[in-house]
Amino acid sequence: MLRDNSIPAAAHDSYETESYKSSCLEGTRTQHINDITAWTTRINQSSQHRLLWMWGPAGVGKSAIAKSCAEKTAKQLRLGASFFFSRTQHVDDPKRFFTTIARQLVQKVDEYR
Repeated sequence: MLRDNSIPAAAHDSYETESYKSSCLEGTRTQHINDITAWTTRINQSSQHRLLWMWGPAGVGKSAIAKSCAEKTAKQLRLGASFFFSRTQHVDDPKRFFTTIARQLVQKVDEYR
């Protein structure tokens, strides 16, 4: 049921994702990436905010930073799931957001399966 109601191309490491979402160039935006990935480990250690909202005008690189952060946390085995919306690639159905996240989690965490 999750497979039929999810969007595999929304994941940060989806083959299809590579064609429309690129990460930051090596050595760029490192402070933002380090701050955000460090935040992912602190949320369980204190009363830190549990939601990080990155905002800015179109084209400033929010998606590239998010993808770089997803790649870094995935390499550290700390990423549960990711979802990258894209109108041009038809990865834009909000009704499939939670089922896509759930599908990625059950694929990675045996207890959720």
